[in-house]
Amino acid sequence: MIEYILLAILQGLFEWLPISSSGQTLIISTTFFGISTDDAFSLAIWLHLGTTIAVLLKFRKDFINILKALIHKNSDLEEINIKKRNWMIWATIGTGITAIPLYFLFKIIFLDAFTAFQGDVITLLISSLLIITGVILIATRKIFGNRKIGDASKKSIQKESFLSGLVQGVSILPGISRSGVTVGTILLEKYDQDNALRLSFLMSVPVAIASILVDILFNEGSIFGTLDILTILITTIVSFVVGYLTIEFLLRIARKINFGYFCISYGVIAYLIIVPFMVIA
Repeated sequence: MIEYILLAILQGLFEWLPISSSGQTLIISTTFFGISTDDAFSLAIWLHLGTTIAVLLKFRKDFINILKALIHKNSDLEEINIKKRNWMIWATIGTGITAIPLYFLFKIIFLDAFTAFQGDVITLLISSLLIITGVILIATRKIFGNRKIGDASKKSIQKESFLSGLVQGVSILPGISRSGVTVGTILLEKYDQDNALRLSFLMSVPVAIASILVDILFNEGSIFGTLDILTILITTIVSFVVGYLTIEFLLRIARKINFGYFCISYGVIAYLIIVPFMVIA
């Protein structure tokens, strides 16, 4: 129980930093707690439920207006809420196109393909993806404009949110920071930083919930087969509480510090440590 609570605390902290919370959870689970990679991957997905609830609460006004936009006629709503609704719809469609096949590729093909050195191979994969994340963070750090969602046309929202969704789907792979790559993509579309961050978190909610459902439906060793209900409930509450209490502070840090260099350094050091041992063995 203590190990899972610690992982829930880390999820509540790492989710707001562009360093791939699922990647960190997977590495810590397999390396320090001896959890199998299959179970650790499901756990990394499940722990997002608590932080997703934190996002729902933090941006509750946005989600209430988006919900109204889903059930009322367009003429009864402010245009900006309709645009946010459309952004989430198209982003979710785009995410499904890339996330679902990548989920099965990683979960069924990649994890089952390695028996020897599995923990080391997974760590190297995550490290490689972290390096890619770092490059993206550095490249997009100062590329942004002054566009706001309210200024975007219907056609541009469809194109830009769909593209952002496609990119978000890739973050199902541990090591690719969801917030890092989606915010970076939206910034490249010349939105300002506040809008990019808000849109990134809004589009994360339906996908996080869908990822949990997919893992439960298609993974025989899902989290319910590994943990009891009490542990699942406690870890969800812990990740929610920690996430909600730290979101403002850590997002401010993420704006000020370029975590791209951290991701690249992390990945390179992992290679320098692990590869020589694999060669010797």
